[in-house]
This record gives sequence, structure tokens and C-alpha cells, in this order.
Amino acid sequence: MGKKTKTTILIASFLAFFVLSWLIVLYAFGYYFDLKSFDWIKTGGFLVKAGSNDIQVFINDHLKGKTSFLSASFVKNKLLPESYWIRLEKEGNLPLNKNIEIKSGEATLLIHVYLTNREEIEDFIINELNRKAEELSYFIDKRDGLLYKKINDQKTEKISSEPVYIKDFGLKVLDGNIYIASKDTQAPGVFLLNSDGKWEQIYEEATSNLTLSSDKKKLAIVGPNEINVLWLKDESEFPYFKKNHKELISRISEKIDKVYWFKTDWHLIYLTENGETHFVEIDPTGNRNDLVI
Repeated sequence: MGKKTKTTILIASFLAFFVLSWLIVLYAFGYYFDLKSFDWIKTGGFLVKAGSNDIQVFINDHLKGKTSFLSASFVKNKLLPESYWIRLEKEGNLPLNKNIEIKSGEATLLIHVYLTNREEIEDFIINELNRKAEELSYFIDKRDGLLYKKINDQKTEKISSEPVYIKDFGLKVLDGNIYIASKDTQAPGVFLLNSDGKWEQIYEEATSNLTLSSDKKKLAIVGPNEINVLWLKDESEFPYFKKNHKELISRISEKIDKVYWFKTDWHLIYLTENGETHFVEIDPTGNRNDLVI
């Protein structure tokens, strides 16, 4: 082998090593060469954080792994920026489907997913039905339209300074705050009693009931045929909704009968007039699942 040949081989080997090293570094930093655009693209990924381990994770109908034993989570990196169908399955539970959009250099967070089954939901509802309702000591006097608190059989205390004359309504005391949930066609919505004893309208559609999440951050506003959630405080975790943010959770043709917050504080259970039981997600990431149990 001549000197010129050896030199050529040495240079070629050096160049191959340099190119290969460069490609390895690019791949390690999450870059991928896309033949469609004929360019290097920063990949993305997603995180699943579920309520249990051994949940199978499918990407575009291909099984890619399971949620871990210790953290009940699953991570997938190095995905090209595009849409993916994610399916989560576990034996004995209803599956969940998500359609997520992977963005370059970002991670999509599916951190409020929960797989459940009919038995768990039925047990939860039974416990809620057996929970003793607190006796309400507040009432609105029809004569002057003011809010009073009953101290004992003989004594009452005036609470509000502004009268209200609403026919079809309910009073709710949630976390120390007093609300009116009104279905009155002349004054529909939700009214909150402020520190001055006056009523502030915080929602303008007919409301049949209100229920507060156990973390006291979210208020479920129940109408005849729909459920909205209003954030009362800034959310400290993804999707980081701010105070006063409102999400339409469900709108159906049937009348909604009862609504309960599930233990996760990111799911609602609601019962319809025709006997259906629904388990619905609050987090809209990847489409909101509304499962009929």
C-alpha cells in the first residue's frame, strides 16, 4: 500500500469519525434528520403520569411500554413534531385515548390521567350519597331580600347589605364563601357575597348547583345540561390555569342530575336524568375523555 493511499484512508477515517461523532451528539441532544423537509429537527416527547403502575402505553396503536412501578409514570422522547394517537390500557379498567401534538423541543404533559372502572365509581358514589349533608343556617328573607344567619330559634344575624329578589335559587356555603346558584330566568347565574355584604355575579348562565374541589381551587358550576369549572385560585401545576379561568367540561342533551368531584380533583363524576353515569376529565390536554361508566 502506497503512502498516498494510506494518507487517503487516514483522512477518510478521520472525516468518518468526525461526521459520526457529530451525528451522535446531534441525536443525543434530541435532533433528528427529517427526510420530508430534508433538515435537522429538534424532537419532542411526552410524559404520562397516571394513578397506577403497569398501564400499557400505545403510540399510534403500537405498544411502547408501561407506567413504572415506583412513579406510575412513562416518558417517551425523540418524537418528531407531529400528531400522535396515545392509548392507555390496563386490565379491568376503561381505556383512555389521547390525540397529542408534539412540538419541537417541548414535552407534552399528560399528568392528570386516571384509569378507572365501574366498581370503583359505584363505590365512590355510594360513599358520597351516604355522606351527611351539613345543615344550612343561612336564609334569604322574602320580605326584605336580605341574607340572614340563624343563630338559634329566637335570634338571627343580618349578613348582607344588598337585597336580592330571586325566585328559583339555592344557597351554598363553600370554604367560608356564600354563593347563590340561580335558575331564575330574570337573574340566572352564580352570585358571590363579597366583604361589603353585596352580591357579585361571577357566572351568567342558569345554575342548578355548585360543588367545590377538595383542594378548594376549582368550582364546578352545574347547569341543567352543562358543567363548567371556574378556577378560584391560580393552579400550581400544569396546565397552570389562572384564577377566574373557566372551562366548559361537558354539554349534553340530557338533564344533569348530580355532580361529584372525584378524589383526584381533576375529574368529575356526573349522573344524568336518564340513569347514565359519566367520568369526565378536567384537564383538556390531548382531548377530554368523557366516559360512560
